[in-house]
Order: sequence, then C-alpha cells, then structure tokens
Amino acid sequence: MFNGIDTSFIGTTMNMKADVYIQQNVQDPNTGAIKREWLYAKTIQCKIEPIKSRGASSKGDNKAFARTSDMDYDEKIQLKMYSLELMSKRWRIENIRTSDNRQVFVEIDKIDQPDTKFEVTASHAVLDPFGKITFYDTILLRSEMQDDTKA
Repeated sequence: MFNGIDTSFIGTTMNMKADVYIQQNVQDPNTGAIKREWLYAKTIQCKIEPIKSRGASSKGDNKAFARTSDMDYDEKIQLKMYSLELMSKRWRIENIRTSDNRQVFVEIDKIDQPDTKFEVTASHAVLDPFGKITFYDTILLRSEMQDDTKA
C-alpha cells in the first residue's frame, strides 16, 4: 500500500511505464569542458495525459510549433504525468509506454523513430482529503535537444 491506497488500484490507474534518466556532469579529459550525460536510473509506473494547449499557434493534438532563429520549426509537446515519485528538474523522462509495452511518443520524422525525450518542468504532491500524499503531478515538456550527442 502507498499512503493507505491499495496498490492494485494504483496499478489500474497508473497503467503506463516510463524510464527516468538523471543528468550527470562529466569533464572531458582532453578539453576540460564540462558536458552533460544522461544515465538511466529506473523505470516507474505512471499515467500520462496530454495538456490542452491554448492559443492560435497550437493545434488540437497538443502540438505547438514555434519558429526558431535559424528558421527551423520547434515542436512543443506538453504532458501531465501522475506517478508515485516526486520528480527533479534535473531528470528526463523517456520511453513512455502502454501496459502492453507499446511506445506512445516517438520522433516519427527521424530515422529509426527514436523515443521522444521529455524534460521535467514542475512536480508537486497531490493530497487526499486527510492531508496525506496520494501521488505526484508532474509537467513534462518535449526537450528541444532530442540528440544527446549534441549537448
């Protein structure tokens, strides 16, 4: 049980899985430059819902497009994730999948259609009527940098 909630209830409600990656700064031995690496930490049970976007630049499928300085289009996807863990802004969420292990978010326009990488932008506890933590509500945003070798 998690804070008095039956885990079978959580299993039916949070019927998806996602992988959590933690940022680690590593110094390049040749140049001395600091670079980021993402290390797999764990797989969590969760529930993912798209957040309805607003404004004229957004479409009904929760995708918003912005023009960047080099005239490329940047795709923005925002999601709400419910889980049993408080998420850090230094973590990244990848490989979101259904209960039958099917990928939910992929980069369909890229070769091999890799998983979409999401950054944690906010995370907070949701309390039950008795003041105990029921689960955590986390906001995810599609990472602008989908290729880890570039950043």
